[in-house]
Amino acid sequence: MDELFLEGLEVPCRVGCTDPERATPQSLRVGVRLFCPRLREAGVADDLEKTVDYRLAGELIDAVQGREYLLIERVAEELAEVVLTNPLVDHVTISVKKRPPVQGLEWAGVQITRGR
Repeated sequence: MDELFLEGLEVPCRVGCTDPERATPQSLRVGVRLFCPRLREAGVADDLEKTVDYRLAGELIDAVQGREYLLIERVAEELAEVVLTNPLVDHVTISVKKRPPVQGLEWAGVQITRGR
């Protein structure tokens, strides 16, 4: 199975279990792996219509920006739903990381894989 990926996507979002955590938007770090069974066709034909356009990154930001969540798990689920609206994607792996308010812990995160 062929794979496209978006790495290091910064997604501003209010997320956290406490009110102070959600008081201001945080920059979540998102990774997206798109598994697309027909990427070879796009490459051979050099045809944008047969692949996933990188503008998907903007759609992912728009999907969660300005919203509020308790859990990054929910953010990951919403992002996966956006990706899977594209019929060229068979399944997707989404990772979401945030800087938690815990001394000495650089990142906390979640990774999910969802398919049709």
